Amino acid sequence: MSNTSKPSPKPAGESTNLLLSGRVALVTGASRGIGRGIALELAREGADVVVNYRNQRDAAEDTARTIENLGRTALIVKADVSNHSEVFAMRDTVMAKFPSGVDILVNNAGIHHHLKSWEIDEAEWMRIMAVNVDGVFLCANAFTREMRAKNWGRVINISSSDAFTGTDHEIHYGTSKAALLGFTKSLALELAPYKIKVNTIAPGWVETDMTSGVTGKDREAALEDVPLHRMGQPAEIGYVAAFLASDKASFVTGQTIHVNGGEVMP
Repeated sequence: MSNTSKPSPKPAGESTNLLLSGRVALVTGASRGIGRGIALELAREGADVVVNYRNQRDAAEDTARTIENLGRTALIVKADVSNHSEVFAMRDTVMAKFPSGVDILVNNAGIHHHLKSWEIDEAEWMRIMAVNVDGVFLCANAFTREMRAKNWGRVINISSSDAFTGTDHEIHYGTSKAALLGFTKSLALELAPYKIKVNTIAPGWVETDMTSGVTGKDREAALEDVPLHRMGQPAEIGYVAAFLASDKASFVTGQTIHVNGGEVMP
């Protein structure tokens, strides 16, 4: 499981200084890695959290237990975000628990495979696009309705530094993450009249299962391109997500926030 270390959590009773008291968040792909780091930080800042997962039930339950230990409510929902029926079934489950809907949607779920372009067949290409792009579209459709009714909401899409640098081993992943940049800008324009803010976070190298296979000389070579000379932690992505989800980001929309230790400076 990814390292999500950070300072001791704030006691549940100290709600007046929390950024997200009274908010409900849905984090897709929240069972581990960056999704878990975001889910825990939103909970630390006062939000109740819907923990979405596709396969890792045990990990999702562990995330939910940690959220509940912080004094928040956690709801675990299994759904493949690329599947229309499952996304809208997830919506029904969420609405049964939280009738006013979610206030914060974090589109984090994503997959990748290390393949050269000539090794990718149509099915592989479509699967990456289905999860990484279609899933964001489906979840936005399913969960922004109540935000529009409330004239308040936050949508946070998780892209990648690869959207800016390209990648020499997974062109379908890089392309899918680049697509989120345009999606964010257009959705931000659509939802601005409803006071809903839509932004993207583009992480660089972060300690997760996805990067755990990068070891030895490959890891050293990768970190040579990072001015801070280390990998990030999932909680550090969570800090930025909590800010964007809060009223302190009330004048921030349609933007991409880079969290990469200085590796990419657009």
